[in-house]
Amino acid sequence: MQIIRTAVVAPKVGSAIVSRMRLSRHLGEIVNRRLSVVQAPAGFGKSTLLQQWQAVLSEGGQVTAWLSLDRYVSDIMGHILSALSEAHPPFAERLNAISAQDGFVTTDRELAIAVDCLAAIPNQVVLLIDDFHFLANEEVRVLERFIERMPANAHVTIATRETPDLPIARLRAHGELFEVSMNELRFTVEETRQLLTFEQKEELSDGDIHSLVQRTEGWAAGLKLASLAMARGSTGAKLIASFSGSKSVIADFFSEDVFGSQPKDVQDFLLQTCLLERFSTDLCNAVAGRTDSREMLNRIEVSGLFLIRLDDDNVWFRYHGLFGSFLARRLADLDGPSVRRIHIAASRWFYENGYIVEALDHAVSAGDQQWLAETLEETCEELVYSGKLTFVVGLAEGIDRSIRHAYPRIMLAVAWLRIRNLQIEEARTALDIAIRRIEELENSGLDPHQVRALRFMLGHREMMYAAATDDFVEAEALAATLMRQPDEIRPYIACNLHGQTIRAQREQFKFQHFERHEARARSVLEKSKYKFAYVAQQAIVGITLFQMCRNDAAERELEYGIGQAIDFAGENSGLAALPALPLAVVRYECNDLDRASELLDNYLPVARDFGFSDELMAGYLLLPRLRFAQGDVSAAFAALEVARSLGLEIGLERIVVHANAEKVRLLLQTGHTERAFEVARLAEFTSEGRTLSPQINSTTTEEVIARTWVRLAMHQGDLSEALQLVQRWKQFCFHRNATRHLIGWNLLQAQVLMMTGDGRAAMRSLREALIAAADRHNRRIFLDEGQRVHDLLAEAYGSGPMTKQPADMLAYDLLNLFESRSRSRQIEVVDPDIDEEVGMDGKMTGREIEILTCVASGLRNKEIGDRLGLTEGSVKWYMQRIYDKVGTRRRSLAVERARQFGFLQ
Repeated sequence: MQIIRTAVVAPKVGSAIVSRMRLSRHLGEIVNRRLSVVQAPAGFGKSTLLQQWQAVLSEGGQVTAWLSLDRYVSDIMGHILSALSEAHPPFAERLNAISAQDGFVTTDRELAIAVDCLAAIPNQVVLLIDDFHFLANEEVRVLERFIERMPANAHVTIATRETPDLPIARLRAHGELFEVSMNELRFTVEETRQLLTFEQKEELSDGDIHSLVQRTEGWAAGLKLASLAMARGSTGAKLIASFSGSKSVIADFFSEDVFGSQPKDVQDFLLQTCLLERFSTDLCNAVAGRTDSREMLNRIEVSGLFLIRLDDDNVWFRYHGLFGSFLARRLADLDGPSVRRIHIAASRWFYENGYIVEALDHAVSAGDQQWLAETLEETCEELVYSGKLTFVVGLAEGIDRSIRHAYPRIMLAVAWLRIRNLQIEEARTALDIAIRRIEELENSGLDPHQVRALRFMLGHREMMYAAATDDFVEAEALAATLMRQPDEIRPYIACNLHGQTIRAQREQFKFQHFERHEARARSVLEKSKYKFAYVAQQAIVGITLFQMCRNDAAERELEYGIGQAIDFAGENSGLAALPALPLAVVRYECNDLDRASELLDNYLPVARDFGFSDELMAGYLLLPRLRFAQGDVSAAFAALEVARSLGLEIGLERIVVHANAEKVRLLLQTGHTERAFEVARLAEFTSEGRTLSPQINSTTTEEVIARTWVRLAMHQGDLSEALQLVQRWKQFCFHRNATRHLIGWNLLQAQVLMMTGDGRAAMRSLREALIAAADRHNRRIFLDEGQRVHDLLAEAYGSGPMTKQPADMLAYDLLNLFESRSRSRQIEVVDPDIDEEVGMDGKMTGREIEILTCVASGLRNKEIGDRLGLTEGSVKWYMQRIYDKVGTRRRSLAVERARQFGFLQ
């Protein structure tokens, strides 16, 4: 990033500036408040006031740093550090000493360094920031954090046209804010008299001065225009009588009394340079086709023609905004074709000197689509890496398709944004256009090195496309191929490749290489400054750690990612949703439903700003689980329909499959067996069990189908095949170190084994799940399995923990949570006969009919177990299934329902 020195050096106060003592009295407030805000529209003297304050404070021994902003600032902390370094050399020395020890410097680290260096300064330090209104939203967030953290000896003063998006109300309430408004900036009669005394010979009467102040409403720019007119011979009284703040009058004034009075060569130069927001001698020479720009600028400055010098070295200048706007309108009226030529010349100069955004802005203003396309083609890749993908594609969309399609880098950038937004069809179209164009360029004899670079970029986009469409095998293979071309890999791409490899392997249960890829990605990030990539990487790593059951580590990564995203893009931003929604899943698993709900409320509405599928799945599939856990069954099923619709809309089968699987699970838990089987049939979950066994490249989507099939088989009584499938998946997850998945399969195995009557084996599986889950804050994976897992836990641990081993303590905690949930749900039931409205849902197995017959005979669970050769826990298990099918939890009513439906005589 280039920081022009003029941005951190305060313009010198001229001798003809009105000394506004009534405003300078506020200097004591500035050094006693954390933040001071000078707010008013353009032309009210904000910048001049800050310059005066800076001069007085410096003379008083305070350290004063100056920072002028423009709309190209993209690293506010870098500018702040540069301004403080310019103002106080010991600050720069300390900053360099600390920074030399760091590699990748995050925003938090930059803030910490700034605070540390400021605290070491014995004097009061005042940072004056001019034109704050140019600062982008995400940069305002960083400045906010700086203001909150800076030590007591540091103070910030800003000049702005708009109300700053800072915690004004809080600072005001705490007495940490000082404000100067437009009304306070209005020139008084006495200040107007001083201004006129400096700049014109005619002495006005008190009445005329009062009239002028009234007509201009104390607007400094208007007073300046009036005083300049009178200094050039206009009669004061006549001018005041006709002077107003309307744009037409100001334009007439500029035309007749300023521009019209200049020699022809000065007029020409003003028109040739008026389209430049800022300019140097070299830039003026380039756009005006001359070599005497230095002399012309000196003449204009001496003449007082609204030229603002931006540095002491006379390198950078700009025109006053009103004057520049007038000149631009005049140029368009007099010589419209020159507008395009000047913009193109400016664009070329900025491009050649490394000011890419300004080069593109002028290319757009020129209306020359061919030149814009050529410039964008050469610069878009680097802009994308610096976080300006949306900006690049926005420019590309303004170029006619017949031109845009001829530039493969532009089309690859378009494809990347479409991929990121999960606009799959549009992404494929852009990729195909780029492929055809690259082939054409290769066949036409394009330099082989350029062809390799283009094909590498294409390979990366194809890898991203495969990842977005959940083709994890292809994504992993393409990433591996690209990693074997180190000469073409930029730091941003390297991080991206490692991150997508982690993601693709995670979805294929390949965790053995996670730490290697994570370490390499982190190493790349520490050498770069790509904060967006850092946040995305944190999200990928956090999700993967969670699937490995390393919940504490996952939470640390995701919390840090949220902090970085807030620094970069603000609270509740789409970027922050990337780590926030997976964090909601982690907190839900810890049974922290309030925090999970808070994260969903804040970040699910903005989850589609970036559209990464993992985060969308995390949020949209967690919501129904959360609603069900909170007891709102209707809301849970409604949320599942939203998730399923989302998957269909964006063409992601993984979301659709998981939503359907969750719907089947909830239907089975709520006793709607027939509806569950219907959903499974429509979702094509009813294949034969042997076809669902894990393969070498099996994915989590295939696993969730197998898990759903097992649940359905349990309700049909197909226990033998279900047990075989569970055991195969369990072994697969064990060998892949997929700990969280292994816990889930152990719980399913325990349930199947209990149904077969093998209570001892069921308890062993339950114990394995508890051991794997202990000390990792895993709760919901047990609780969400429902009553059957509760019964298993109650039978094994109902009398309390056998020991203080972690697994036993977890079991006891889970039992308490189950009982607490049961009590809360009983309280929520308003109608005690609500079960009476539920009809028969499912078929009875032979074993279930046997048990119901015993119940009808008045036998208790233990007696039934003794008679049928089952444990008491197995009997309870079967009773839960019977209750689900007949729609009641009452033993007597269950018997009566079974008789009504013909299952019992």
